[in-house]
Amino acid sequence: MKNKLIIFSYDFPPSNGGIARLCNEIANGMATKYSEITVVTRKKEGPQIAYNKNLYTLVELPTKRFLCEWKAYSYLKNIKDKQNYHLLCGVWHPEATISWLAEFKNINVLSHGAELLHGENKFRKYFWLPIYAHWILNKVTIIANSEYTAKLSSKIAPKAKVKALPLAVNHEYFKPTLNKKNKKIIIGTVSRVLQFKGHDFILQVINKLPIAYKNKIEWQIAGTGPYLNTLKKDVAALQLEKLVKFKGFVPDDELSTFYANLDLFMLATRESSLSTQVEGFGLVFLEAQACGVPVIGANTGGIPSAVKHLNGGWLIEQDNEQELTVLLKNIIDNPIILKEEGIKARLRVEEEFTWELYCQQLFKILK
Repeated sequence: MKNKLIIFSYDFPPSNGGIARLCNEIANGMATKYSEITVVTRKKEGPQIAYNKNLYTLVELPTKRFLCEWKAYSYLKNIKDKQNYHLLCGVWHPEATISWLAEFKNINVLSHGAELLHGENKFRKYFWLPIYAHWILNKVTIIANSEYTAKLSSKIAPKAKVKALPLAVNHEYFKPTLNKKNKKIIIGTVSRVLQFKGHDFILQVINKLPIAYKNKIEWQIAGTGPYLNTLKKDVAALQLEKLVKFKGFVPDDELSTFYANLDLFMLATRESSLSTQVEGFGLVFLEAQACGVPVIGANTGGIPSAVKHLNGGWLIEQDNEQELTVLLKNIIDNPIILKEEGIKARLRVEEEFTWELYCQQLFKILK
């Protein structure tokens, strides 16, 4: 008889963050591998985006924090045949701790990156991570979304079982368009507009390009965030409004079209020891590559797990203006490169980053 799977994650649709979307893909993708799948999550209001909600049982917890945690503990504690379950937590706190208190043995935790950093927060630096996280993570199997995140996990919990399993993408939804007829080279960025994402760095590089190169490109920025107004003011001050286009928030059902119409995707995320903001993996890079669009990413955080240099894209060093300038000039002078790398990008996704492959590897780890 097949084992049963519990996915315990406060983040789950209708939430639309990265962890929620990942847990949703797992809930749907693991259906053929388990006799029963149960999702334990906090109740939320909003549109349901689950692909096949009938494939799992949804257990909704109260929204108030302490009542939510007590109900989660009670539900897991009362499961009698715990040895027949594989338990997967969306994050380590509080899900893994509650699962351990409920006397589960086979606890697996998804690890994403930012939750393992302390930045300048002394509480996180001297207690939360080295004592609390160290204690609970050493009792579980950690499934990291990149080699970078795996190293962070091992540093905090050296006795834990740590497996690096890069994320995947829905390659049947994110796919190339057949009728791309851009008059200019369209560069795109999709992300929350935060300063550590590097929009300001890209803007400065574009601004310093000779006018003949500027006339051949357009930069489309999709996303919202607290740094957006500053970025818009910088664009206006540099008189680049005709070159830089702000597209606002692009909903999920329009994302594939947005990517597919690009010629190049670019995101230059920064990493700093003084901050907890980091790209633990960079799913947007896979989404773009699945659409046959080559990508440029900074060699920071977990991005090297999503972007392979000269195989569907390029990696540059953080904030290296000269390196990005030379690369952009070469691409603009030789646009055939974009088509060649775009073909590689799509093939790489099909061979390495589908959800079917991800779930196969995840099942091996959970066993």
